[in-house]
Amino acid sequence: MQLDDRLKKIATGMRVSDAIASWVKDHPETEVDPEEEMTEELLAIIELMFLMAAVDGDVADDEIRELQASVSAISDMEAVGAPELKSMIAELTDKLAAEGWKARLYDAASRVRAPDAKHFAFQLAAGVAFVDDFVAHAEAAAIDSLARALDLTKEESQSLLRDVHETLFTG
Repeated sequence: MQLDDRLKKIATGMRVSDAIASWVKDHPETEVDPEEEMTEELLAIIELMFLMAAVDGDVADDEIRELQASVSAISDMEAVGAPELKSMIAELTDKLAAEGWKARLYDAASRVRAPDAKHFAFQLAAGVAFVDDFVAHAEAAAIDSLARALDLTKEESQSLLRDVHETLFTG
């Protein structure tokens, strides 16, 4: 099964726009344009997926192609637009080289503010790590770092990881 097929299984039924609309409704004191917030959070989620693919220090061409295909699994992708995706991956690669993995992780995670969007981002990024049926030590450490960056509790992250694993491997 290809990465995009697996991520589509994880993304089914989830919409970042719904998570953001709920978050905006619960935070009326925050002046946020829901469309801008959705685009920003989607871009951050894509970067988190990219960072999970890059955690081993090398982003191979085939990983980039798979990641580009996988982004289409996100049901809200029309907010970002496929034509910009290739240049976005190049930009993410440059930022990663300039700033380092951890700095990019915390920057991207800080742009995902809605709790449901945090869960969605965590699940998709973990799905990238799980896609080859093997989670290397660096990927396991990256998943833990991602949970911390998204302010997820140990219980939340473990529950989400179980859901991802079940979705990917028992369906």
